[in-house]
Amino acid sequence: MDGTFEDQTMGDDRTTRTGGRESSERPLDILIALTRSDLRARYGRGYWQFVKWLIDPFALVGVYLLLRIVVFDRGGHAVGLTIACSIVPFQIVLLSMGSAMNCVSLREPILLNMAFNRMLLPLSSVATETFAFGASFGLLALMMIVYGVAPTAATLFLPVVILVNLVFAVGLAYPAALIGIWFPDVRLFTTQAMRMLYFAAPGVVALSEISGRTHDLMRLNPLTGLFEAYRDVLIYGRLPAVWTLLYPAGLAVVLLLASLPIYRRDQHHFAKVIA
Repeated sequence: MDGTFEDQTMGDDRTTRTGGRESSERPLDILIALTRSDLRARYGRGYWQFVKWLIDPFALVGVYLLLRIVVFDRGGHAVGLTIACSIVPFQIVLLSMGSAMNCVSLREPILLNMAFNRMLLPLSSVATETFAFGASFGLLALMMIVYGVAPTAATLFLPVVILVNLVFAVGLAYPAALIGIWFPDVRLFTTQAMRMLYFAAPGVVALSEISGRTHDLMRLNPLTGLFEAYRDVLIYGRLPAVWTLLYPAGLAVVLLLASLPIYRRDQHHFAKVIA
């Protein structure tokens, strides 16, 4: 375990016991310490970690590009950018969820020996993957250059789309953490179910290329809204449809309202569960 986190946590614990003025800074300090520790554990140290952040999304776009063009023999407008607009947002959702399912078991040493705000564990998983998400954002810029897609005024709306993406990831992180605690044997199944959800959304092809009942059913998938929102602001040069943002954000709020009280109730017993 990273010594920085241990020092930070013990210092925060002392602050709590003494009622010091630094207590208001505790959550942010601990979140930063957890995130730094996760980054070093998951991605290592030095320049190589930046390379590792970039490899996955580039590789996935290449695989799905070959699948669409070679296997399905289906081209289209800015195909690589279309796929990247699904790969990049999906990566943070999938990786945050996978990390959150292990966030409690990986923190066994400090859970057994230290007092800190356990509500921050799933949030730190999302914060960790947000760094990787930011690094892989260069893929979108590269695809725009390759396909000659120029930024428009709608691109200024991209931070809102990213915010909804992060909110959705947080909404899944807390239920995922509970699944990892209660049903550790189904972690792999849960991850694969999320991958299946990607293929049940317009990931490889845009929603506009799908018609009929399949088009309507895919709109029920919250990932569809995220993918189409990115495509709207980056490819089509228009503001996203309201439903593409409100649907995944609303679902995230519902998941948080359902899972946070349970997580808050059980957080004090994590040490007993993993011991």
